[in-house]
Amino acid sequence: MTKDVLKMLTTKQQLLSISVPSIITMTDAVEHFTSFTEFVNMQEHLTLLTVQDPAQTTNSGFQRSDSIAVWSRKGKHTLSANGYMDLVEIIKPDIYLALCDGDTDLKSTAKRAKKAVYRSRICLETCLDRHTASETLHSTGILGAVEGGYNIDARQTSIEYLKDKPLLGFVIDGLHRSGPEVANISFKEIKQIVEHTINLLPKNKLRVSMGSWNPVIVLNLIELGVDVFDSSYAYLITEQSRAFTFSCDHSSKQNNHLEPEISLNEKRYLNIKKK
Repeated sequence: MTKDVLKMLTTKQQLLSISVPSIITMTDAVEHFTSFTEFVNMQEHLTLLTVQDPAQTTNSGFQRSDSIAVWSRKGKHTLSANGYMDLVEIIKPDIYLALCDGDTDLKSTAKRAKKAVYRSRICLETCLDRHTASETLHSTGILGAVEGGYNIDARQTSIEYLKDKPLLGFVIDGLHRSGPEVANISFKEIKQIVEHTINLLPKNKLRVSMGSWNPVIVLNLIELGVDVFDSSYAYLITEQSRAFTFSCDHSSKQNNHLEPEISLNEKRYLNIKKK
């Protein structure tokens, strides 16, 4: 989103989401500025840097023991933890997610979930070492990823390692591989694992959930204790020339539902000017 478009929506300070796939090919240019926000002339806003783009489906199966794969428009990029921290120091976000392996979903095996926890732990150790030693990032917050797919034991192992680390908060990761399909995940599928995760996390730190959850799921996750979400759902339906209306009755949770979606391609929405 450009600055001019954002100003049409709001003049208030926002937390802008930046993903590695969207900026990894720009680092040579950004390096000539004091930060990414100066590069895009949006210094009045805060920024959150994520490893994957929540609006794009992550290609599965390309992670390695010491690196994470991300995909830009120019193809695959392989990032070690040190390579990722080099990028973080160029972008200078206000908050960033430590490099992690979130390549799991409901179909992932227990073995794969445990690998995601182990790989993310190794990456976090390097990220924290670099973060602590960096003068550039002294006022930047770092988030740790709670991994483990839908395996409760793996999630618990992840949290036991993370909970006493000097982190601003946690991203409840590994529930999906991002992209449009996240909107179709039911709350019933994620409720138990998210609730268990939230109950184990420190209550005084941020809890973040990335992905294009539909608004009903977002409200349910807020009820469980999630604090921060991205806006990829709104972006994705806009890209598909769709819109939606949302009924929310605070007196009755059962009345919170999405109305039938509106297709903006329908003829009745055309603005035809008569000569």
